[in-house]
Amino acid sequence: ASIPASLEGHRLAGHRLAGSKANRDVSTMKHCSLIALLVFGLSPLAEASLGAHYAAHEPLQVIANKVGPFNNPSETYEYYSLPFCSRTKKRRREDFGERLVGDRKVVSPYEITFLDNVPWRLLCEQSFSQAELRMFTHAIENDYYFEMFIEDLPMWGYIGEVEGEDVLLGHLETVRRYIYPHLHFSIGYNTDQVVSVNVSTNPQRKVDITEEFDGTEVAFSYSVEWLARLDLKWGSRMSRYHDSRFLPGTFEIHWLSIINSFVLVLLLTAFLTIIMMRVLKNDFSRYMEVEEDEIGEEETGWKLINGDVFRFPPFANGLTALLGAGAHLLCVTLLLLICAISNCIVPTKRGAILTAMIILYACTAPIGGFVSARLYRQIGGKAWLSNALVTATVFPIPLVLVFTWVNSVALAHGSSAALPVVAVFIITALYGLVALPLTLGGAILGRQLSSDFNAPCRTTRLPREIPTDAPWFRTPAAQMFMAGFLPFSAIYIELHYIFASLWGHKIYTLFGILFLAFIMLIIVTAFITVSLAYFQLAREDYRWWWRSLICGGSTGAFIYAYSFFYFFHRSSMKGMIQGSFYFGYMAIISYAFFLMLGAVGFHATFAFICHIYSVVKAD
Repeated sequence: ASIPASLEGHRLAGHRLAGSKANRDVSTMKHCSLIALLVFGLSPLAEASLGAHYAAHEPLQVIANKVGPFNNPSETYEYYSLPFCSRTKKRRREDFGERLVGDRKVVSPYEITFLDNVPWRLLCEQSFSQAELRMFTHAIENDYYFEMFIEDLPMWGYIGEVEGEDVLLGHLETVRRYIYPHLHFSIGYNTDQVVSVNVSTNPQRKVDITEEFDGTEVAFSYSVEWLARLDLKWGSRMSRYHDSRFLPGTFEIHWLSIINSFVLVLLLTAFLTIIMMRVLKNDFSRYMEVEEDEIGEEETGWKLINGDVFRFPPFANGLTALLGAGAHLLCVTLLLLICAISNCIVPTKRGAILTAMIILYACTAPIGGFVSARLYRQIGGKAWLSNALVTATVFPIPLVLVFTWVNSVALAHGSSAALPVVAVFIITALYGLVALPLTLGGAILGRQLSSDFNAPCRTTRLPREIPTDAPWFRTPAAQMFMAGFLPFSAIYIELHYIFASLWGHKIYTLFGILFLAFIMLIIVTAFITVSLAYFQLAREDYRWWWRSLICGGSTGAFIYAYSFFYFFHRSSMKGMIQGSFYFGYMAIISYAFFLMLGAVGFHATFAFICHIYSVVKAD
């Protein structure tokens, strides 16, 4: 797994930590978060945009959030699940997005006042039982880290360390386990505002807890140092978090990789376009020069099946529902990326992406119902209400099943990653009271505005027999593989950075690159699906409706396959909780890509087929 430089430096060089997660200033959300404010009760925007001002000796709160294994980002526990000393466990109010990402903030007993240095201060003296020492031992052996906040600025540190461990043999009898009881807070200020925070441990004050004697005494202490940071403004106080995530060399490599991928895909798409245009030009010339009475049995190709190509597909209800759900998710994704680029939301703020995604999904629900009902009405569907309900549930039902399993596992293990009941109720109410009615409204609108399908060719009564002697590379399985492989290769490089952000401690900030990569993915998917549909029609196979959906969405299967490679070969994740979160939610993400890209492939193919059959003469 990729380890942040701050935690690695803590381990290897004086145990110092420089906070590396971003919780970017929310001042840019001033004009775009009114809906989130009303729905989820976020903090007042005026206070957030101006920042807190402190007088000398005014107290600051140190917020303790969570602990957990460093290699398992989804496996988190409340800070006081370990027996740290605490005078009070007063909870700090979290916004909706923070609850979604597993934050459980508690006011810690550390007493810090503005501009007052503290050389050393005793926090508490605590006597631990053997059971409590075993909890610390388990945490230290599994590389547990803690997370704290001062003025919404995050800090991280390890709970302890193991000395004498052999890399190959593992834990030996001579291994020693130490806990860090002393924390040093370095706080930067600019006039009367806090602009930077850092926490580090003192390796000289570590306590050996290897023997696990009952009644072991540990004195927890801390020190505070205030540093003038006149060069760092409150509005840009998150810049150091961003800068520490992608060093200049890594940033250049990232851009070069994306440019290389973009150029290759662009050239490939251009060659494919030129070839298809030449082939179609020859087909049009040949078909249009032939008189109608000269078209005989020797005629072959896609023109021959003009009487069957627009024959309506089986299971039209399911097909249109999948297409409507895909169009809905595609719209949500594009709007989310646009909001991230334009700073309507601050993507590095904890939970901001999830909150925006939920709101956008609910607000754009009419799109799915409209697309599904309109196409369903055009191909002769009558049960519009059933179609609308299937459209509204075809994505949420698998998501609910995965969430139920994942949340149950988290609850069984006492993890703070389990979603609270209140958050579940809010999401359920938002879906039932907003998303579902809007989907039905979109379906009614789509049905009213649609008309009978005006196909360029007349469909015959009896279906034509489909040739069965096709080479292996024209079989459905081979076409699906090709349709998924090329778009996946276009985003393969970017996937590494996205996975490192989703399932690691990286902070992804290059949403401009991500937007370009997603647009490139859509274009490549459309081109490859259209090309494969042409080759399918050329061998007189007119069953393109479902095939175009599956070929377009087959990239989702490649993404899920890549998730297995990343889990076992590019990360150090392990355990029931992390495995459930990772493979469960990656299945949902891959399914979402299947729906989105399947909708892209189908509509591109539909437009292509309507065009080519409207150009040539039809019987």
